[in-house]
Amino acid sequence: MRFAIFCVACVLVLGYIEADQRRRPAVTKGITECRPARRRGQKNYGTSELKEARIFREDGKTELELTEVDGSKVFKLKSGAKYKFRVKFVSKRYPEGFGALPKYFGVKITEEYTKAAPGQQQIFQATFGKPILGKQECSPAFFGRSKDSDGCKWLTKDSEASCPLNQNPDEDAEIEFLFNVPNFPDTATNSSFRLIPTEEPVSRGGCEKIGQPGGTETTIDVDMICFKYPTFISRK
Repeated sequence: MRFAIFCVACVLVLGYIEADQRRRPAVTKGITECRPARRRGQKNYGTSELKEARIFREDGKTELELTEVDGSKVFKLKSGAKYKFRVKFVSKRYPEGFGALPKYFGVKITEEYTKAAPGQQQIFQATFGKPILGKQECSPAFFGRSKDSDGCKWLTKDSEASCPLNQNPDEDAEIEFLFNVPNFPDTATNSSFRLIPTEEPVSRGGCEKIGQPGGTETTIDVDMICFKYPTFISRK
């Protein structure tokens, strides 16, 4: 039993090391890794390889820039507005060489609210039955929009044949995800954009049910892509 546990631990450690990537992706300034790489000079954006991650206004052409708000550099997002995430990646086995290859994938934006005006705290509590401050596994933007978590829905025209991912290994897949900013102005977040490997297209329960009983089954319990970015949601 002890030997078996030791072997599993070794596989997990090796898997995390192999998740690091040597090539630096093209990213909007302000986007960083969700967790640091284990090897110097490499990056860790998940178990797959991230090639590009950019944030644009809804037009898909105007790239966002960091703005200083209350002494911190953040992406200033307008409440109720739409922004486009362009993400290009290559799905990889995890652990590399003998692990599972993703078939489909879900989109999840996790937000850790670090600041919220008292009025917004009251509205959030009344709407969702929990405090706004702290980690929200799924952004309120996904509430009532379960289909938005289906990653294959957001594939660009050139990547339409990418799903299922395991039928097109080592090929670039690109999505353009349209994000509707939650209507909670005067709030600040540390947000994470995540792609979750799944056994089927995300449907039942959307974002909240990915990897949960009654929801969409995950292939592995590790993000295939994950990057983070700071935000401030403004009124205008």
